[in-house]
Amino acid sequence: MRLMPRSIRWRIQLWYGLLLLAILGGFGIVTYRMWALDAYKHLDAELELRVASFVNELDRGRPRPGEGGSDRPDKEPRSKPEEPGQEPRRGGSAGEPRGKFRLSADMKSLFDAGSKDVFYYYFWHRSGSLISKSDHAPTDVQRPESAEKTIYRTRGKWREACRFTPPGECILVGHSTVEVENELRTIAWQLTGVGFAVLAFGLVMGTWFAARAIRPIEEISNTAIRISGGNLSERINIAESESELGRLAVVLNRTFDRLDAAFAEQARFTSDAAHELRTPISIILAQAQLALNRTRTLEEYVDTIETVRRSAQRMQSLIESLLTLSIVDATSGKVNRQQCDLAELSLEQTRLIQTLASERSITLECSLQPAICTADPDAIIQILINLLTNAVKYCRPGDHVNIHTGSENGYAFIRVADTGPGIASEHLPHLFERFYRVDASRNRATGGAGLGLSICKILAEAHDGTIEVSSSPGAGTSFTLRVPVQSPGE
Repeated sequence: MRLMPRSIRWRIQLWYGLLLLAILGGFGIVTYRMWALDAYKHLDAELELRVASFVNELDRGRPRPGEGGSDRPDKEPRSKPEEPGQEPRRGGSAGEPRGKFRLSADMKSLFDAGSKDVFYYYFWHRSGSLISKSDHAPTDVQRPESAEKTIYRTRGKWREACRFTPPGECILVGHSTVEVENELRTIAWQLTGVGFAVLAFGLVMGTWFAARAIRPIEEISNTAIRISGGNLSERINIAESESELGRLAVVLNRTFDRLDAAFAEQARFTSDAAHELRTPISIILAQAQLALNRTRTLEEYVDTIETVRRSAQRMQSLIESLLTLSIVDATSGKVNRQQCDLAELSLEQTRLIQTLASERSITLECSLQPAICTADPDAIIQILINLLTNAVKYCRPGDHVNIHTGSENGYAFIRVADTGPGIASEHLPHLFERFYRVDASRNRATGGAGLGLSICKILAEAHDGTIEVSSSPGAGTSFTLRVPVQSPGE
């Protein structure tokens, strides 16, 4: 059985209620205990007052040192001590009250039986016999054990204080605790009532605050539901961007922006890929259909097959580029890093591209400085092939292509710069977009599908590096790849 509610709001309310209940309970208990302590402290003070008054009363009635207790000579034998339970006789032993014990008027006022607040007393002789007690005192009072100071005890519904005088007499003063207990019971009910009222008010306010606190989460949830339903342009309304939920909403909005852009790019990519593949397929189908319509000469069949071959090669190149992009996307840009020298890789690829450059009367120039870094050699080679092929492909006969390598500011770099026709500034921000072409000079006639630079950018970012372009019409184009000398975590 699940005890914890599933709703976050009710979880917050439950913990808040338990916390408030614990605080109120602790406060009530402490308050009650302090009140009870104060009440009994006040009662003990009253008992102590009467015990002290009783002792003073006895001290005033005792003979001072050197005074006789009667008219008889001091050498006269003292009378025998009274039997326990008997009243002391006049002329008894020293330290005993002479005659029947009586309270003064002031002392009687402290034990007034007609008062609502009644105190009682017991007075025992040092021998243990009872000398006197209040008429309204309880009958089951036992003489305490001897002690050097005032002792307090609670006996049933009675609170009592007891003191022994120096001669050994015992004085006990008591009072009923019924009124104190009734007062404390009333206070306990009052504290309970106030506590429940505060708890109810706190729960109501807690429910309101929890609802307000959870409202942004509900808005985030509802927005996410609408976005998952296909409305990718929906965004979370951010009222406070500095709060925890505000920062979460900002992050989610950025995520939704990237998601929207990714879906839009995916749709554009799918459309462009279908368009790119449709053209060579249409050529292949058309040429095959023409060849089947009627008998042709050998030369015509050769031309048809050559056209089909070029279209198939274009499809193969496009499919390989698409496969490369899908592999990089599927692996989240993970590359197999190892130590390599960009200068060596650049020299190797420059030699391979030299034949193509010579056919177009383009000069390759190298300025290769050691550029040791931690990277994936295969990925760097693929970037180099794309950059060098583009440079040779779009340069004019007699132009130069310069390849530079080196290290600076913790990065190893490769720079491929040409003296070709250059690119207008409005095209530069879009060069690394998939299937993007600048103009007619960079169309399907050159064999490109507009994916090479996109692959270069993805591979550069997979190395935590960058690839940048600078160009202007008539001044050539320069591409710079920068890769960290050491990969993060090394």
